[in-house]
Amino acid sequence: KQWYQRRVAITAGGKDLFKKETDIDLFSHLAVNLSTGELGKIEGSFGQSGKFKVYVQDGLSEKTKLLLASKKKKGKDNVDVGVVPEKVMINLKFKRYTFDKKKQMLQ
Repeated sequence: KQWYQRRVAITAGGKDLFKKETDIDLFSHLAVNLSTGELGKIEGSFGQSGKFKVYVQDGLSEKTKLLLASKKKKGKDNVDVGVVPEKVMINLKFKRYTFDKKKQMLQ
């Protein structure tokens, strides 16, 4: 049980990298870079709209956690209070050769 709680703490979600109909299992276990400097791997999909999980082995930095957790909050007079969340970009780089019969994605 302790292991599960630790693993959840270092798994983040991503979206808008794949289309809804893309088979994300083809991309699982490929390495990704976060714009904040962390390295991770795609674990799999969740939901139905192309969302996916990224596993970061070394954990997320405090700065990244704040960026992912910050949301706009409304004050008493419906005026926006707080920090506007900054997007954390996920970069996936791979090569796929045109005449490869196995159609593998290499990094």
